[in-house]
Amino acid sequence: MVRHQPLQYYEPQLCLSCLTGIYGCRWKRYQRSHDDTTPWERLWFLLLTFTFGLTLTWLYFWWEVHNDYDEFNWYLYNRMGYWSDWPVPILVTTAAAFAYIAGLLVLALCHIAVGQQMNLHWLHKASSGLPPSPL
Repeated sequence: MVRHQPLQYYEPQLCLSCLTGIYGCRWKRYQRSHDDTTPWERLWFLLLTFTFGLTLTWLYFWWEVHNDYDEFNWYLYNRMGYWSDWPVPILVTTAAAFAYIAGLLVLALCHIAVGQQMNLHWLHKASSGLPPSPL
């Protein structure tokens, strides 16, 4: 009786699969690549870093102006004619956007650390409000 041995054995790399899956929706082993990151993806990384800085600044601004929330509400009440607590939804939306972008930036930095090709998923690119790269 002949026993067949598998030609190749791949160790499961759960952490790497989650890393590439969440960042670029590449869940399969054959979809991962150690090739150099394309210039477009490097541009997206710079845009992601710039957006992180802007949302951090915006979050810090809204966090620090909490003493002026009432004056901001009065200003909007005089302009719109009805009272609403506007700074709270602005602060919550800003915090959610900051958390999302910070998570993407951490995943991108992990891609760089493990030497994987960065390939940001089109859904993450679309959520930034800019068109995806042509490549």
